[in-house]
Amino acid sequence: MNLMNFGKKMEWLFDLMQMAVDKVHSSPHPTNKIAATLSGQDLNDHSFIISKTNFWPAPIAQHFGQDEQIGNSSGTIHAEIACILDAPCTKGASLFLTDPPCPNCAKNIAEAGIRAIYIDHKGFEKDFAQRRGDTFQMMSLPLFQACGIGVFEIHRKEKICKEILPAILSQHSNDPAEIEPKTIPFHDKVNSLKIHFKQEPFALLTASDKSDNEFFIFAASSTVCGLTDKNNIPEIGKYSPIQQPINRILMATKRHGVHFKIESLYSSRIPTAREMVNLIGAGFQSVYIGDKSQFRDPESLKALKQLEKVDILKFRYLFDE
Repeated sequence: MNLMNFGKKMEWLFDLMQMAVDKVHSSPHPTNKIAATLSGQDLNDHSFIISKTNFWPAPIAQHFGQDEQIGNSSGTIHAEIACILDAPCTKGASLFLTDPPCPNCAKNIAEAGIRAIYIDHKGFEKDFAQRRGDTFQMMSLPLFQACGIGVFEIHRKEKICKEILPAILSQHSNDPAEIEPKTIPFHDKVNSLKIHFKQEPFALLTASDKSDNEFFIFAASSTVCGLTDKNNIPEIGKYSPIQQPINRILMATKRHGVHFKIESLYSSRIPTAREMVNLIGAGFQSVYIGDKSQFRDPESLKALKQLEKVDILKFRYLFDE
């Protein structure tokens, strides 16, 4: 890259970081206002830029307000996830953040195939970041390092881009979410995956491209990308290096540049509270459940009862229609 092109690229980085900073004030959150800007290309190599803040999906805001949790999860969609869910394709994209990402967002960023994240330096100085900085240092950063995702700190005023972690070109995954053409009925694919995954929790989603070609996207719960053993990174409070199946397939859908069909989603067990919140933010209104007596933790069951009571998210056995 010649010096002129390098200079233009650096200015582009500062401009995109500024977009996120300018957007953050529109966040509806009263105390933790966070914003993100996602820059990438769709499958036709058309560039896009998306800026989003953290927010409460309308159904959650209407029925629960801003203070009530859904199980053990906040009712908000994080800014990073809001950008990913709205993107045409996330593979190879760059993400600009006003604040260091939590471990859940770090896992989703990795599953979405994002290549680099840029964090505004002031985000590290905020009270919220100071109180939660251990989770970023002890889980988010090791996840990014294992997945080959570059992490950079941006100083907009001084025009400085400081490397925290280098981006590694050969990203890999020990157990990626799978995508394949839809050649059999949805119910038959579920039965096939039950045999394949045995007792592992898994999820299945139908997706389509712009030509209406349909695909199955499916995955079991797993460590993220470069992690080969869940003990490589210890659990920290409610955070785990294990990525849940629904979050995996939502992110994989965006990584492959296809669109999920909100009427065709199956989970072998009750989703976690955070998975449910992300589903509502993505526009889903129903989920097929394989076994309603199975769940990761009691908070999953609590969240299900909360959402069923107000009819935001319907939970159905696959064959009860």
